[in-house]
Amino acid sequence: MKFSLKSSQKQNISPTSSTFKTVSYHCLTLDASKTALLIVDVQPEYWSESPQVRRDFPDFPKNISSLIQNCRERNAKRIIWIRADYSYERSPWLYQFSRLHEGRIQPIVRPSNKWEKFASPLEDEMIINKTSWSATTSGAGLLDTLKRDGIDTVLVCGLITSVCVQHTAFGVFEAGFRTILVDDACADRGRKRHDAALSLYGDYMYELRTVDSVGVELKEEEQKEKTTKKKKSWLGSVGGSVMSRRYKMAKSKSTDSLTTAMSIDDSISTIDGGADELLEYRELCI
Repeated sequence: MKFSLKSSQKQNISPTSSTFKTVSYHCLTLDASKTALLIVDVQPEYWSESPQVRRDFPDFPKNISSLIQNCRERNAKRIIWIRADYSYERSPWLYQFSRLHEGRIQPIVRPSNKWEKFASPLEDEMIINKTSWSATTSGAGLLDTLKRDGIDTVLVCGLITSVCVQHTAFGVFEAGFRTILVDDACADRGRKRHDAALSLYGDYMYELRTVDSVGVELKEEEQKEKTTKKKKSWLGSVGGSVMSRRYKMAKSKSTDSLTTAMSIDDSISTIDGGADELLEYRELCI
């Protein structure tokens, strides 16, 4: 997989490449066409039926709803919903978990069609049931789906930060994907656990972003793509050697010297609107 870099930082940073180079993540862009959003365990068992989680994260519903809407509006390549499906038959770890917690946390979670009002999937969005804390080790084909779709960046959010969100983020990171945890679109059984998990692994294993910063980055990349398409469209509308000369002049000449350059090039001055078109392209290049 290849990651999207800012134009001044173009280089191959595929994790499978022998020429892999370390690149600051601040140089990377957030290209919606190569980005997936993973929404982990946002279901009644961990929110509406869990007052311990709701108490410290009152803004969670608003934040995650905004993140989901942003990814939909920017046409993220994939939005994938992860749901817990725990039973002693399919989840061997439950025996030890039950022993450690002595009934304080309900270990068995059955999949259902119940969703929270603020976060529910659309018909064309994938739903994956997981039998362990990580969605990447449950045999549901999550990693294969991401690779097949050409995803290079994965946004992770949901419940519970220090458990299933953390383990899923690790699995995605371990598979070589750029992993971004959207911290204010996550919640835990207490603020201290949430903060402790992020302090250990934030910007160490995965990048940290807020809902607002993700929205800004997606919008900026979308605008850059539109500008690039406009430039290509303009270039394609004029052909031949005259276009080649106009292109070179637009990049190298200032507005003040443009008239002089035009006056000594008869072939260009005979084209209707030549100066206006050059100035238009020059503005696109700035």
